[in-house]
Amino acid sequence: MKPPKKIITPYGGRISFIMPGKNRLTIHLKDKQKIRVRKRWSQVMYLYYLLGYRLMMKVDDEIRKEIISQNTFILTLDGDVDFSPQCVHLLVDLMKKDRRLGAACGRIHPRGSGRQFEVLYFSEAKV
Repeated sequence: MKPPKKIITPYGGRISFIMPGKNRLTIHLKDKQKIRVRKRWSQVMYLYYLLGYRLMMKVDDEIRKEIISQNTFILTLDGDVDFSPQCVHLLVDLMKKDRRLGAACGRIHPRGSGRQFEVLYFSEAKV
């Protein structure tokens, strides 16, 4: 595998790998001094990049845009979220089976112990 491309962006940085099979893996890094540190701003930033720039600005052919959009999957996580590759496979399989599915959200189950765990558990419960 080739070394990644490292790109400075208005929001921080981006690292882009071409994986075996020619799939692209892009990691966006947010600089807290350039982008708001509020909930969901990172997701807005990523979606704007993917949908507004990578798809709409760089692809001219409408049929190609449709094919790319049908085969684009976005995984956004907070830094403290733990997941396994099997979870990603299950999610992609689910999205491929039902073309009407545009988004999926999993429930967060905080792990650990101590005060930080208690705060996370309480804030995520919202029951």
